Amino acid sequence: MEKKSYLVSYPLFRLTVFMAAGIFIFDRFLPDVSVRSLLIVLCGAVLPLLLSAVIKFRKFTLNYSFGIIASVCFFLLGGMLIVQKKNSIEYEWHERSLCYYGVVETTPEVKGKTLCSEVKVEYCIPSASDSIGRRYVNRNILLYFIPDSLSYIPRCGDKIVFHTSISRPVSDIEFMGFDYAGYLFNKGISGTALAFSGNWKGIKVEEPNSLKHMALRCRDAVSAMFRSWDMDDDELAVVSALTIGDKSELTPEQKAVYSGAGTSHVLALSGLHVGILSCILYFLLWPLRKLKGGKAIQSVVVAVALWIFAFISGLSPSVVRAVTMCTLYLVASVVVENGFCGFFSLSLTAFIMLLYNPMYLFDISFQLSFVAVLSIILFYPVISVWIKSSNRLVHYIWNAMSVSLAAQLGTLPLILYYFGTFPTYFLMANLVVGVLALCILSLTIASLVCSFIPVVGDLCIWLLEVVTKILNGSMQFVHSLEGAQITSLYFNQIQVLFAFVLLCLLYVFLKKKTPAGLIGILSVSCMIIVVEVYKIRTKDAPSLFFAHSDLYIRNNRELEVLASENGLHEINGIRIGVMKSPHWKDVRITGKTKLATLDYVYISRGFSGSITGLSGLFDIKNVIIDETVSERYREFLKDECEKLNIRYTEKSAQASFRILL
Repeated sequence: MEKKSYLVSYPLFRLTVFMAAGIFIFDRFLPDVSVRSLLIVLCGAVLPLLLSAVIKFRKFTLNYSFGIIASVCFFLLGGMLIVQKKNSIEYEWHERSLCYYGVVETTPEVKGKTLCSEVKVEYCIPSASDSIGRRYVNRNILLYFIPDSLSYIPRCGDKIVFHTSISRPVSDIEFMGFDYAGYLFNKGISGTALAFSGNWKGIKVEEPNSLKHMALRCRDAVSAMFRSWDMDDDELAVVSALTIGDKSELTPEQKAVYSGAGTSHVLALSGLHVGILSCILYFLLWPLRKLKGGKAIQSVVVAVALWIFAFISGLSPSVVRAVTMCTLYLVASVVVENGFCGFFSLSLTAFIMLLYNPMYLFDISFQLSFVAVLSIILFYPVISVWIKSSNRLVHYIWNAMSVSLAAQLGTLPLILYYFGTFPTYFLMANLVVGVLALCILSLTIASLVCSFIPVVGDLCIWLLEVVTKILNGSMQFVHSLEGAQITSLYFNQIQVLFAFVLLCLLYVFLKKKTPAGLIGILSVSCMIIVVEVYKIRTKDAPSLFFAHSDLYIRNNRELEVLASENGLHEINGIRIGVMKSPHWKDVRITGKTKLATLDYVYISRGFSGSITGLSGLFDIKNVIIDETVSERYREFLKDECEKLNIRYTEKSAQASFRILL
């Protein structure tokens, strides 16, 4: 049976890999290829496959050629999917403000003084003077809108009309450290906009047509029920994140604690939660096995319950892929003797999701999820046999540690590439998390079911809050331990590639224990170290950034903000004055000697003085005008600089001003 599963799984896995390779190659290196040309080439490649299906070839060379042609077809299919998807996201927005009509796709979240939501812009409403009729858009944007006391705050699925200018997202990679525009694009967002109070109006929709909108409204209703339980804020935030995937209540401090303990995955709904819920349901439905066909009924009920859970949690991609994988496994366990192997379920789920949305390939959670499951499938059977014990407690502890170690081993290269951190006590923390997460999910279900029963419901809610407090306290304890997290250890793309090669060699060595495998492991490890030494020797010089009305120093991946009471700074002999308050407006000095020479004066919102007044205090060489300064005031400052013969630079909203130190 294992051999048959392998024969079914390996071709699907290989074809999925080739499709993923096509998505990656055409996205990074061939973005301008047309869908039509790819479709023509794909049809030309499919013809030999159709011919081989009609004529049964038995020669090895012909079968080998069939495999190559099939791989090429799936490679081209991946390219066609990503090119088509990118064309459906890209859009040239008009520069001037226009009136748009759209649908609210996500529940609005508080972002400072604004509300932020993803909005699908359906069409542009023409003005009376516009000769062009209604223009259909059908693109998603990130809309920030400022509410007032009379505004109706739209829910997910409601309509919204707003008047503003929409622009394409722009990244400042040097300052931010990552491609923000690319991140939004991979999420299917083609623009960002800000609608001021009075320039937007929400239109209430009682029953949305979209299943996704209904799911998100259901999640909001459950979240409101959680808030009615009067739990402490920290516990409420963790329960909402762990059970329905609502992370809006989590504070940055809580995220940092769980990340430092190596258990941040428990706050993001994934396969862990689906697995725990499956175990709970299987335990509750175990009596069904006594009936004729009870195993099939049990599997069907569990699968239906998991999809209900996915619906309640808002049909997030991470939960959908975990539930899909689990459903395939459950169905196969009934239909096929001994079921499909997990490798097949993993490959089929990845294939379906990439076929549905090829942009998932560039999603960090997608990558971590599938790599973690693949690593568990490969390494768990190897690691779990290291310690054998008849004691149930020891057996459970070692199995839990084996799963955690296998998952952490596979995801380590990606974690070091994206986050540059490594939690050193993740094994200890995950032992606690597994048990407490099981208790929290069970108590949440019990609280929801028994909430209408006065005494029993209150008891379940109290127990839920107590267990969540224990979880938060234990993660805080792990995070506070000395050396709990190794930081600033970033891998580049070459090191990530070598790291995955190293994992493959490690797996082969653990299976076969050959000297050649050990030599390969040592060789690849040396290559990773050589690349790290090269990175250290060619490290970029620190940079000084003028951004967001403050000064920042970036040293590789580390970003530090500089603070000063009077706004004056001296960095490596460079003197800078940050003017974002009226502190220097009315200051006057007597005599001819000025206070200091300033190489740069950074003027941003909040400063109400003049360049002339500042030039009486300082000897100014350069002026940098921030994008937060109003247009009228900006023109006044520029005229003053020209009269005083002082060089000036206007900093755009899309980029920071950088100085190499």
